[in-house]
Amino acid sequence: MNSKLLLRIAAVVMLLHCLGHTFGVMTWQNPDGEIPTEVVQIMQEVQFSFMGKDGSTMAEFYSGFGYVGTVFMLFIVALLWVLSGYKDRTVMPILGVTAVAIISLGILEIIYFFPMAVAFCVITAALVALAILKINKMEAK
Repeated sequence: MNSKLLLRIAAVVMLLHCLGHTFGVMTWQNPDGEIPTEVVQIMQEVQFSFMGKDGSTMAEFYSGFGYVGTVFMLFIVALLWVLSGYKDRTVMPILGVTAVAIISLGILEIIYFFPMAVAFCVITAALVALAILKINKMEAK
């Protein structure tokens, strides 16, 4: 399997992660259970001023941070897809930084979220690492 295919598979895995994440962001305000529903209702109703923005709610912040995550993941998807078209070592620093970002995302997901999200990051990071090894091996020849 060449580096191009590995990076494209990594991009698809991250896209699947992004789609699941985005679905979660779009549906978090409809939880199951009395207590979670009450918490969400309070998050939507209580308004406050924060850093110059009046009328903010925790629900808006929570959703906003979720959509920021979506944009970040889509950026990684696009970056991996574009970088898959390069076969020389010039992409190594960018792939390395991207791998660190994916691993960092996975660590945050271990702490704050759930195993399925972590699995997407582990698979993506492993595919990027394999692509880096393939590029190194190809350049060594």
